[in-house]
Amino acid sequence: MMSRSLRRFWKDEGASVALEAVIVTPILAWVFVASFVFFDAFRVYNTSIKATYAVADVLSRRTSEIASSDIEGLADVFQFLTRNTAGSALRVTQITRQQGGYRIDWSHGTDGLTYIRASDFPNFIDRIPIMAFGDRMLLVETFLPHRPAFSAGLADQEFVNFTITRPRFAGQVPFNADMGNSYVYSNNGTPTGQDGFYYVTEEGGADPAHDPDWDVDPV
Repeated sequence: MMSRSLRRFWKDEGASVALEAVIVTPILAWVFVASFVFFDAFRVYNTSIKATYAVADVLSRRTSEIASSDIEGLADVFQFLTRNTAGSALRVTQITRQQGGYRIDWSHGTDGLTYIRASDFPNFIDRIPIMAFGDRMLLVETFLPHRPAFSAGLADQEFVNFTITRPRFAGQVPFNADMGNSYVYSNNGTPTGQDGFYYVTEEGGADPAHDPDWDVDPV
């Protein structure tokens, strides 16, 4: 009796369109909204990467002195490219590789973002490429907050991009701190100091076990 009832229920093709619509419509609506939210987040992230590369490319082509006000202008360019009018920030730092560690030549953060300090190096030291002693590089970081239009499984987040480039046509990019504030750092020429120099080892000397650029078996 029970098996006959189950077979009859299984073969029954009658249904109520209104009831099916009540069940399926919210699911379809959520899938549509979630697709929009995740696609928009991917678009914003992809745009932020391209805008970061664009800013880094502009800086790498400089052959003359750059000022703090120029970096503030590049921050506006980044905002324009990402269509973000508030909340984004840019930080540019020039680093010199010296025996024993890395010297911060200058660093400038925009929109309330402080400059890079020597104490920040452990956070990204593994992402710095191998450099020859005396070589310089430009470290460009961008920070772009993203708030989804709808709550569909994706929370508010910040897209952080980190890219490194070398000056293309000059040995370095000279810096003029024409906006002297707590967000700007300019090395006075001394390779040491709490903010200006990061020692690879505590003693300040190169060591194969700690120095990522040390050539243990030079050819």
